Amino acid sequence: MIIDKIFDNTKDGVPNYSIDLIDGTRLYYRGVSMNPMPQKGDAINYTVINTKTSANGNQYTNIKDLEVAVNPNEQQHEPQYAPQYTHTQPPQPVPQANNTFTPKAPSNGFNKSDTQRLDIFVTGVVGRSMGSGHFSVSDIEELTKNAVRAFNENLKEL
Repeated sequence: MIIDKIFDNTKDGVPNYSIDLIDGTRLYYRGVSMNPMPQKGDAINYTVINTKTSANGNQYTNIKDLEVAVNPNEQQHEPQYAPQYTHTQPPQPVPQANNTFTPKAPSNGFNKSDTQRLDIFVTGVVGRSMGSGHFSVSDIEELTKNAVRAFNENLKEL
């Protein structure tokens, strides 16, 4: 079953999720926190508790034992949209605003702290992108390049 929409309706610390599948089925999963939370496009497996009809006449299914399905054939879902990459010029070095700083040891302009920050940032961006289901393994290199460029342009000097 593939998720179309998922809503976290947790109230007063009591987990409550509403899941719409691409076939139109409405599921409710209650009492167990989902972390990480599945996303649109994820395949899921679950056990049906019961199926009911709401006061408005809409059918819904209460479920338990929800898990994100492992794809045994290693097939990738078609992305919901094609990634938009603009292949412009390669990233340029960031010019220094002034010469009042102490030069760092040669390591491509990064010290250990900068390298750790870059690693964490890139891992987070690429991991979230891949987890969204919108990208395939062949997109990892381009996602990584874009994450490094974004870090260098926006966060490196912080």
